[in-house]
Amino acid sequence: MRILLTIVFILIALSENLSAQNDFFTLDKQIKDFYSKGDFKNLKKTADIMLSQGIDYYYLRFRLGMLAYNKRLYSCASNNLKKAVEFNSLDTISRECLYYCFLFSGRQADANLYLESLYDAKKSNEIRSLETPGFSPTVYAGSAFAVYNVTLYKIHKLYYEAIQNSLAINAGIESHFLNRFKGTVVYTSFHKNETVYSAVDTLGRAINFAQNQIYAKLDGYLFPGWTFSVFDHSAFYTDQVTQGPPFNRETINIAKAEYDFGVGVSKNGWKIRTGANLSFSNFSNSNQIRSEAYLTYLPFSNLNLYLTTGGMYQTDNNWGGTYQINEEIGFKVKKFLWIEAGVINGNSFLYARNQGSFMNNSFLIPATTIYGNFIILSGNHLIFTLTPFFTKNYIYSWNLNAYTRTDKLISNSAGANIKLTYKFK
Repeated sequence: MRILLTIVFILIALSENLSAQNDFFTLDKQIKDFYSKGDFKNLKKTADIMLSQGIDYYYLRFRLGMLAYNKRLYSCASNNLKKAVEFNSLDTISRECLYYCFLFSGRQADANLYLESLYDAKKSNEIRSLETPGFSPTVYAGSAFAVYNVTLYKIHKLYYEAIQNSLAINAGIESHFLNRFKGTVVYTSFHKNETVYSAVDTLGRAINFAQNQIYAKLDGYLFPGWTFSVFDHSAFYTDQVTQGPPFNRETINIAKAEYDFGVGVSKNGWKIRTGANLSFSNFSNSNQIRSEAYLTYLPFSNLNLYLTTGGMYQTDNNWGGTYQINEEIGFKVKKFLWIEAGVINGNSFLYARNQGSFMNNSFLIPATTIYGNFIILSGNHLIFTLTPFFTKNYIYSWNLNAYTRTDKLISNSAGANIKLTYKFK
């Protein structure tokens, strides 16, 4: 009887083993068929069934990773190609695609770090032919202009700034170097035509204001996915001051400098990217401390669609707390065309945004800004960006001694920013 039971158990075990093998061969054949047809959806369903049964092997991960890569689903591709490399350390193709997953999802620094981590024997011929990034500059130049509808007074006894139009011309360069660092330097020449009223210029004084700005930033990539930054934005201009007794006043020019200095950190994942920074500035004879943060969601782990929300809050020694919040959506229309659209709301003046790259050291409050970016790629090196915008501005009469404001007015402005970028590599 024991012998009979043993035989029965052996036959049951063999049948189950044969059934499992049949299941494996059936599912593996489906995996091959879906892969050859480029059917990622069904391949992934079948792969999930196999993985849920504890079946995991090199060709499963390789095929799933390669189809995900071809579909630009870089998060899924990365996860599976890494597993493929674990199964087969001689697989240089998976490593090559992993490099391009980082690169094509906009994570160039992580692509450089990954390339640096590979031994020569682990590189495909394509990867081996790539030079160490070294000095790979990107240069750009642009111009931004805006026109305003303003209210002018016959006489006004408080500080009031009525801007008629503004123009900014800028040029910059940025480059990765030593694989773990990127430097950015931008020069801006800013001009605005305005009429300024004050207690000593109650009839208003027409000014063609000129300001030179220098922005510098250093990014460091010490760990994959992480960026640490320091930045400074300095503005230099001449302020005209009227002094002396009535009917015998004189106007003198005083050279002034204002700056914004800060530090930042960001984390770049496949689908979630976030960052924050803290900065200090000395705009308009006061001091400001601000914190800023953003969150970007890429639902497909590529640049075909991304949504960003962000905000800034600052405290001012004289004027108290102010804020800005922003929402943006970006998406790919064609291979050569991306479109972004966004809105910014808040009550801040004398502030900086985007790790100091944008500075507003004016008493004009851009309460609501609506903008769009049209990003056109021409070949592998040239990028043209057009940014039209509309802003609803709040203008006040400012008491610069009592630090109060009154007589709220609304002034609309419209303009555009044009930027031409050239990448040498």
